[in-house]
Amino acid sequence: MNRAQLRPFTRVLNREDLNMGVADTDVTVTNGSYTKIAYYQVPAQQQIAIGAGLTSTGGLDTREYVQITLDDGNSVTYHGKIRIAYTNANETNIQVVKEERSDNISTASTVKLGETQNLRVGEDSYIVIYFNPDTSSVIDCSNTNNKILLPVTVYQ
Repeated sequence: MNRAQLRPFTRVLNREDLNMGVADTDVTVTNGSYTKIAYYQVPAQQQIAIGAGLTSTGGLDTREYVQITLDDGNSVTYHGKIRIAYTNANETNIQVVKEERSDNISTASTVKLGETQNLRVGEDSYIVIYFNPDTSSVIDCSNTNNKILLPVTVYQ
């Protein structure tokens, strides 16, 4: 697929898009190691860049906010480090795009995530969210208090 012919549009992936819906299973996370908690497989005929928008030289900021909140179901938010990454289809090559404390991108996030320039993944590759908690715990993926709003730029 020729990159020059692809047209971009902004999309915000939510927790259901990233396989954290009500039917998904719990994930055990251990302090000191990163565990995959959510993922999105790029559909056929598309390329995706993590993030959306840019900061122009004129000062216009079109970047989108990223928000990830992991909750235990009793209004207690898990804290730790979150990594947003690309992987190939076999998950043997991981490219981390963003690492941020969950405290900074939870409910009242002020962290913007602009489009990662010159780095896209194509069909069958994955966008993955990893979590390294401050305290080992179990994330109930079906908990509707979990929130993920991950801006991406889709090229098709």
